[in-house]
Amino acid sequence: MYTIQENVRIVLSLLKQYNVRYIVVSPGGTNIPFSQAVQEDPYFTCYSVADERSAMYFAIGLYLQTGEIIATSCTSAQATRNYVPGLTEAYYKHVPILAITTSKLERYQYQDYMQAPDQCSLPKDAVRKTYDLPPVTDDNTRVQVIQSAREAILEVTHRTPAPIQINVRIDDKRQNQFIETKLTTVRDLKRYMAWDDWNDCNLEGKKILIVVGEHRQFSKIQQEELDEFCNYYNVAVYVNNLSNYNGRYAIKANLLLSCGGFASINPDLIITLGGQTGDYSLFYSLFNKNIEHWRVSKDGDIIDTYNSLSKVFECPEEYFLRRFKKKEPVEHTYYDDFVKLNSKIDYGVEVPFSNLYIAQTLYSKIPHHSIINFAILNSLRCWNYFPLDKSISGYGNVAAFGIDGCNSMLIGESMNTNELCFLITGDLAFFYDMNSLGIRHIKNNIRIILINNSGGAEFKIMTSSWKEKINTDTYISANGHYGNAKGWAENCGFKYLSSSSKEDFLNIHDQLLQEDESPILLEVFTKQEDETEAIKIFLDTNTKRLATGNTLSKIVKKIESKIIHN
Repeated sequence: MYTIQENVRIVLSLLKQYNVRYIVVSPGGTNIPFSQAVQEDPYFTCYSVADERSAMYFAIGLYLQTGEIIATSCTSAQATRNYVPGLTEAYYKHVPILAITTSKLERYQYQDYMQAPDQCSLPKDAVRKTYDLPPVTDDNTRVQVIQSAREAILEVTHRTPAPIQINVRIDDKRQNQFIETKLTTVRDLKRYMAWDDWNDCNLEGKKILIVVGEHRQFSKIQQEELDEFCNYYNVAVYVNNLSNYNGRYAIKANLLLSCGGFASINPDLIITLGGQTGDYSLFYSLFNKNIEHWRVSKDGDIIDTYNSLSKVFECPEEYFLRRFKKKEPVEHTYYDDFVKLNSKIDYGVEVPFSNLYIAQTLYSKIPHHSIINFAILNSLRCWNYFPLDKSISGYGNVAAFGIDGCNSMLIGESMNTNELCFLITGDLAFFYDMNSLGIRHIKNNIRIILINNSGGAEFKIMTSSWKEKINTDTYISANGHYGNAKGWAENCGFKYLSSSSKEDFLNIHDQLLQEDESPILLEVFTKQEDETEAIKIFLDTNTKRLATGNTLSKIVKKIESKIIHN
């Protein structure tokens, strides 16, 4: 029998999963749901210490003799505060204490409610981190509780051991309600350090998708190790225009995924390198698909992007790749399947004058070795549909995924190269950062392509299926805030070009691709409805090329309903 409160049951399940068996329990009411469970479960060895100050020092003593993680449990009110002296000793002694505190619901804090002080305000040299677990009310809070509790237990022994607090929110009205049930089953997740045994990490016989997110140019050793790793396993390397990896088995398949093509080429394992992809098509192709995910990063952080993370390797990418080196190469059937399906894509579909049309016209003409920056969302989306030359470097502000700073970052990148540096941006993003055009260091290798559709086209695309129900012009897409960039660009020494039709654009676009005495800004005036229509036509046409038999209508319907995420 366990408490009806699922956040407590999740913590109990994870304690068992990670072999935390020693529990020091102090009496109280709020922690009854936890205390009742551990006292009745023969897996746990429990100790009762009434005074929380003494309980924490008692727990330190247990650790010194067992060498294992020690969990403690206390009630609400001042109980957590009484842990502080012992937690401070444990912090400086590097003792892995898991302080499981219980408190009232968040809404009662600072509201003169009984026994409801803020229990997540412990000193920084008492606990390394605090994880606050709300009641489980839906799928989102369930995932939040699982992620937080699991990370907390992993963090208690991460690198140098330290005390960690798990604060479990208890609903008073359900405090003494119990049910006949099993503990929540939680997916296993393990962190591997360079000095750990990796013998349980098997890659043999698996279709492996390596996803390279935002990444600076690969170093020589990183490139060599990833190339060699791919020789020995059945790998395809998914990249987009921010990945900056162009090895033998790299494939730019954003458009393929956007059109539902991933349904027939799901991998057995995902290995992620680098940062965010900024790639909605990939995210929705992998999220909640129950495909095992390994993350490789020097930070060792528990980042469960696709809700299927099982292993985190805290080490440099090249170390991870080298450690799995083999002697015999394998057939690359998985990559071959990707290439075969991707070959059906038609990049030349006729679309209205739009950001997508600009990308479609220029992607194969951008000079080799150029640098391109992409504003988030529509500019990044449209250009990710097309494969740029391998020598071109791509960047975007996808780490925090904000609209601002695109102009400034490109200008910074241009300082130490004489190659052409392009920015693809929309009017809202451009005018957010317009002052950067006045930076006195600007060189003549800057090329800005400003797609001006008089507002945020992204928000029109987002609401395309229900735009009749609300007015998006005035406040959502913020139409009509700015006129054009001509005066400001010319005042800052830019050569200004403009285009409002395909004919105009085709007559002047070559100027962007050549050297010039001045930096150049091309302002392209499009219609918001054409931006939406261009994406719809482009995706629908390619979805039909990829689809066969009875899957056609299902895939088309799915793509149309999620057009914003592509």
